[in-house]
Amino acid sequence: MEIQHRWDTPRTVSVTVGDSPDAWRNVGFFVDDNGSCVIGGVDFRLVGDDAERGVQDVTFEADTLVAQDEPTINIRGLTYHVMAPGTAGDMLKTPDHSNLCTGIQKLEICPVETWFTLTKMVHRILPPPYQAFPYRNPDGNPQHVALWRMQNMEVFEMADGMGQTTKDEMAMFFLIVSDLDASREVIGTNNCTEPFPMGENRRGMVLSNKALNLSVRTFMMETLPETNEP
Repeated sequence: MEIQHRWDTPRTVSVTVGDSPDAWRNVGFFVDDNGSCVIGGVDFRLVGDDAERGVQDVTFEADTLVAQDEPTINIRGLTYHVMAPGTAGDMLKTPDHSNLCTGIQKLEICPVETWFTLTKMVHRILPPPYQAFPYRNPDGNPQHVALWRMQNMEVFEMADGMGQTTKDEMAMFFLIVSDLDASREVIGTNNCTEPFPMGENRRGMVLSNKALNLSVRTFMMETLPETNEP
């Protein structure tokens, strides 16, 4: 078998979420009559809060050994669908969201154990990450992180040590807004935290899952600061 050292950058095609379309509309997202909300080219498919809450499945276009077979693979409770590069159609256009959301900074999978899930995932669901390393999460507990470059976001992340004990979850969405303060007014100041630093010269806020009836922890962030680098 020929050894490959470079892979096409994968693309997140869709994410199925057990949330009500109206809950997302109330946050200021445009959701069509079929329950589709497009952000950063990713189709968030909202199947109602009577379904299993949280992320039910993720679809990738990825340059992997089995992608041509379009497999469905489940790893510790999280389901992945894999498609070969170029087979999912053109990337969808992000509509105008009244909450000023323009894209995705990252989506984050929180597995029970990163190394376990990583070994099941690489070359089947995604190509190897560009970085994988031991770390510490915000409360100081040990954590293991893997990072991928993804076409329609700044980074795609996997990080354990976030409280999952039996089941892998895509537990966090980090979304980008063009104006954080204006977005906060649209969403409602009682429905989110005060803005706080999320990196150098970049602020963010967290939406209230309880107040907004959302099942996935969602951050709204400012756009990446411009640099003077060429």
